Amino acid sequence: MRRIKLKGPLAILVALALIGIALAQPTPAGTSISNQASARYVDSAGQPRTTTSNQVVTVVQQVYSLTITPNGSSEALPGQTRSALPGATVYFAYTVSNTGNGTDTIALTTPQGTADNFNLTGVTVYRDDNCNGALDAGETAVSSLTLSHQGTPSSSACVVVAATIPAGTPAGQYANLNLVGTSSGGPSDSDNWARANVTAAAALTANKSASPSGPVTPGTTITYTIFGQNTGGSAASGVSVPGLSGSGILIRDIIPAGLEVNSLPTGSAGAGTVQIVYSADGTNWAPLTASNLPLVGNGSVAVGMFISGSGAFFPQGASYTFSFQARVPLSAPAGTAYTNAATVRFNDGTQQQVVTTNGTTNPVAASPNVAVGPYGYPTGGATGSYTAGSYTVGRSGDTQSITSAYSGSVVIFRHTLRNTGNAADSFTLSHSGAPSGWVCQFLADDLTTPLSGPVGPVSAGGDYSFALRCAIPAGYTATTAQTITVTATSQAGPTQSDSTTNLVQAVVSGYAVDLARLGSGGDGDPSNDNPPSASANPGTQVNFPIEVVNTGNNPDSFNLSATLPSGWSALFYPDANCDGVMDTPTPSPITNTGVINPGGANRRCYIAVVQIPGGTAPGANPISLRVDSATDTDPGTPGIQPASSDTVSTTVNVNLVVGLALDPDRSGTVTSPGTITYTHNLTNTGNANATVSIPAVTSAYGWTYELSTDGSTWSASLSGISVPAGGSVPLYVRVQVPGGQPIGRSETATLTANATYPSGTASDTATVTTTIVGGELNLTKSAVSYAGATTTVRHPSGAQAYPGDQIVYTVVASNIGTGSLTNVRVSDPLPAHTTFVSASATASGFGSGAQVLYSTNGTTWSTTPPTSLPTGGILYVGVDTDGNGTIDGGDVMPAGASITLSLRVQVQ
Repeated sequence: MRRIKLKGPLAILVALALIGIALAQPTPAGTSISNQASARYVDSAGQPRTTTSNQVVTVVQQVYSLTITPNGSSEALPGQTRSALPGATVYFAYTVSNTGNGTDTIALTTPQGTADNFNLTGVTVYRDDNCNGALDAGETAVSSLTLSHQGTPSSSACVVVAATIPAGTPAGQYANLNLVGTSSGGPSDSDNWARANVTAAAALTANKSASPSGPVTPGTTITYTIFGQNTGGSAASGVSVPGLSGSGILIRDIIPAGLEVNSLPTGSAGAGTVQIVYSADGTNWAPLTASNLPLVGNGSVAVGMFISGSGAFFPQGASYTFSFQARVPLSAPAGTAYTNAATVRFNDGTQQQVVTTNGTTNPVAASPNVAVGPYGYPTGGATGSYTAGSYTVGRSGDTQSITSAYSGSVVIFRHTLRNTGNAADSFTLSHSGAPSGWVCQFLADDLTTPLSGPVGPVSAGGDYSFALRCAIPAGYTATTAQTITVTATSQAGPTQSDSTTNLVQAVVSGYAVDLARLGSGGDGDPSNDNPPSASANPGTQVNFPIEVVNTGNNPDSFNLSATLPSGWSALFYPDANCDGVMDTPTPSPITNTGVINPGGANRRCYIAVVQIPGGTAPGANPISLRVDSATDTDPGTPGIQPASSDTVSTTVNVNLVVGLALDPDRSGTVTSPGTITYTHNLTNTGNANATVSIPAVTSAYGWTYELSTDGSTWSASLSGISVPAGGSVPLYVRVQVPGGQPIGRSETATLTANATYPSGTASDTATVTTTIVGGELNLTKSAVSYAGATTTVRHPSGAQAYPGDQIVYTVVASNIGTGSLTNVRVSDPLPAHTTFVSASATASGFGSGAQVLYSTNGTTWSTTPPTSLPTGGILYVGVDTDGNGTIDGGDVMPAGASITLSLRVQVQ
């Protein structure tokens, strides 16, 4: 049984394996494990949103471990024995392996035994380059070996320890020798005892080679050769073999399980008659002919060579050689090790002897390969279509296409890759060809969770589905096909990659808008869009009820503006019930509509309030009102549509009146602490100059209100403001909110302007309403790594871990806004190079009856955390507030509420 010498973190690996946690090959030192959480929700304005957390990166540290075989647990129980004449050299063959996860230098020493008869001389360790157990010309002496980490072709090496039996040593005595390996990281392997017997009888050596001597790929033919000679003091005799005539020397080799022998072996000997033989059970033998082929190894089937002769027929110095070829199956998985050793049976003149050759090991090397193609068809040959996002994606062969997409929209192409290699592998995803300005990102197959770093590991023959999401710029259009190539590249074999093609056949504008008088928007008739003309006095205002209809294909927001005579101003107020009458209380004016979904049913109504300056001469004054897309803003780059906009025109007929106006009322939001500045107009609508004063404002909450007419000089109150007839002076109100104010607190302050004229007085008021706010859903992520499954912290930020260590990721999703969120789903993917251990989640601020739910597919929910998560899997968490057992639009996350998700994984 192979033994593992352990120290430190790698001891945790074995302990975990013993309690039933299956671990893959240790992750190589220096590997970065990246993890990023995401959340999907509907915000307080009813718009679907996605947010991502910060990224956490853990770097795998090096652990040290080694093995030396064959084992010899003590001097009394050596792992190999060699016999030779006094003065002869004996050779002990070993394999030294680095079973750690990083490159290591292993020092080799050869202490001699104390429970034996004598010491060997000239003890030297040689690197056995061809692993045939013999010392060949050109092979050099070594005192250490530098080996790469487990799982790589150069993680093991063969050595031969050569030692000489002193001349004159009596027959029957023996010497013991140990090969000790010590890692640069501390662990050692010190139970590899071997024994040299002194004999005067016949002694046959037995060595074995495999060509190739190291890793093989599926389909490779391995040539095994067993060879040796009589190095003893007399001729060797034969033994009886069941099924064969006479007596002879039997070279026996059990075919490694799974290998196939398709051709007859060959062999020769320096004495006796050679016969090629085989055994179906490893015990009973018969001559081997072509009719018996092929022979497939199953642990019992053996091939061999029988050297027959009479009496002591195999003299001193006589040699032999036997070779056969065995083919590695095409389906052999990586990591399969074909280990083989042969035996030689003979009679040394007094009794039967069995000599075992050195062992050969041919691991099946990873043969990385990958195929990537349309969703569900990783190797191509795709047909049919599917819907992703807003579009139908057609599949044909190795290509996916969308017939036409709208500018400003998102296209999603789903893909499936297959690991067509023979070992688990991770894959790097890349894309190319996306037009300038397009923003493309890889997502998990849930079409939400972002992928960072490589995906996998994916088992040999396994599939992994993912998506490419591309946001088309708002102003981009194209009449020719846009090609985006997706490529998957093996991490185990960076030269192995495969690509698939995605097409967007055309891109048309996704933006349009209709601005019209109330009741005429979106009817497709521009002739009735203009509002009727109006009459008003100087210093007053005229209201024009209008509506905005998003006639495009994408959600959009629109900026509102007006073209007016010099000195005039316009403000736009929401008309919530679309009745053309200013709502009560008067809402805050806006300059942007906010998001409007496409379709006439989603129209938004406004009242454009046009302020006529005092002193304006009577007459007809043409004005126009305009909306401009806030998204489609490019003015007209070649190949790109101009901005989406619309304009209506009307006329204001003005008469002169007198008076004072302080407008408009203002409202806004600010953080605590924070500062916000409002702008008002102080207008003299009379026909004489006025002197205006504004007294100080008192706050109920200790907020500070400051006034200014130039935006730079501030005071609590103002006086002596000169406003000419028909003139206007800006009034700035600065509100400073101290820290510690609760989110949602609101205060309305009234400003009073008092005007003195040469005869008479006038006054007007305006209000400023300020509300304390925060953001909305905030997502943060942290990690802590632990030594194995213990509570001992390996690294407080999770920046480092060893194979077998556990990492606990903590994701906190908090509603830091003032409004409620709905359908909140927090997701965290299982990082590459890790295995799921456990998960838990808690919630606060949701009220009684709320319950945490878990999902591994985003569709089926449970109150119980999952007990497993597949490679590339995603854990979803939400809070069920309406009691229907699922996470949907009826589940509300109030302001201030939070969800905490804990995901525990183990580093492979």
